[in-house]
Amino acid sequence: MPVLVLAALVLLGGCATGASSMREVALGEHERVFAALPTSFGPVRVGEAEFLDAVAHLVLEMPLRLAPSHVPLLPGRRLALASGPLVGGTWQSELARSYGRFCERRGTPGDCLTLFEDGPHLRDDDKRRIALALAVGPALEGVDAEVRAMLSPARVTAMVSITLTAYMALLVAPEPVSKGAAAAFAVLMWGYLGMELWELIEGWMVLSEDSARATSFTELREAGERFGQRIGPNSVRILVMVGTAALGETAALMSKAPKLPGFAQAAGSGAQHGGVRMLAAVAETEKVVISAAEGSIRVVLPLNAVAMAARNGGRDGWVLPNGHRAFKSFDDFKDFMGPAGEGKQWHHIVEQRNVGRFGSEAIHNTENVVRLEEGLHMDVSALYSSKRPRITGSDTLTVRQWLSTQSYEAQRQFGLRAIDYVRRGIW
Repeated sequence: MPVLVLAALVLLGGCATGASSMREVALGEHERVFAALPTSFGPVRVGEAEFLDAVAHLVLEMPLRLAPSHVPLLPGRRLALASGPLVGGTWQSELARSYGRFCERRGTPGDCLTLFEDGPHLRDDDKRRIALALAVGPALEGVDAEVRAMLSPARVTAMVSITLTAYMALLVAPEPVSKGAAAAFAVLMWGYLGMELWELIEGWMVLSEDSARATSFTELREAGERFGQRIGPNSVRILVMVGTAALGETAALMSKAPKLPGFAQAAGSGAQHGGVRMLAAVAETEKVVISAAEGSIRVVLPLNAVAMAARNGGRDGWVLPNGHRAFKSFDDFKDFMGPAGEGKQWHHIVEQRNVGRFGSEAIHNTENVVRLEEGLHMDVSALYSSKRPRITGSDTLTVRQWLSTQSYEAQRQFGLRAIDYVRRGIW
């Protein structure tokens, strides 16, 4: 991959990139940028009628993905699974029987959400899928009439719950979402929801905790209802719609996304607030780093997905909307930036050891690499190598070892605080 040619240090107030100053630039297709995405904008509003029409078409275009389980469950086998001995005691057997009755009411006796394919036990992720299916079920009811002639509505619910459970689990995971349909889903949800993305993620974490503790179908239903009420009907529609569209390969999603209700508005929000060309971002995002606790989204994007503006001609290169420049390696960074200056050294706020986890663009960029006085740099490094139980909560881990388990944003905030505290003699 060639040396990344991205952005200069920090945009000055007079260099703001309004719509009139943006212009497209042809750059290498393999060049990437690590950029922060703001969420300081409102969600797209999707009406019920347009949502139902969109989902019905999406579902009917992919019937093979809604085929019955490859292990058909006959009524006798279903009853055996639902009433057999399950790990954890009687309450789990009763929960399984209640699940069986739910499937019967849906018109599909058996394992309608395909929970027993991995064995006759309801695990925490199975209970989470039940709660999610109950949460999104009302939104899907209007789709049933259009798909009933070709597909079982229960299979539609099963597909949606499986897909959304997988994608949401990736969004809240401590590791980045890598390239593929899951990354495309994350970018689309950002463009559609803006500030309400955090409410969705927080609601999902609560749903996960509530469903894990549930010992009855009633408790799962209540958990699903609380989730639906917390994020609201509009976010439920967007979650279901985007999740259904994001099934399969990213290339297929590229043809579906522009046809989704509200996509033009979502794309406009992405361009206005994040300088991101939505279609290019959906197609080619390399990595998404979401820190729910800190409320931040950072992505590794191809340069053709980012709207750029020139600053001071060609000498300073091409400036990205966030004003920073990222590089393939630390050597490339130093080649461009030059020495840190007399008596100073370059310092990575999020350490270089995280390159394999977050990617080189996330580590070797002008937001993350800063100049520090040599003495301060040595003291900060010494802090990271030391054992500080009051910081880490452990007598055995160094600060560096403890910190390496944290999210990107948590590491960055700690790194900034460490520089400040060491400089002031607090640590």
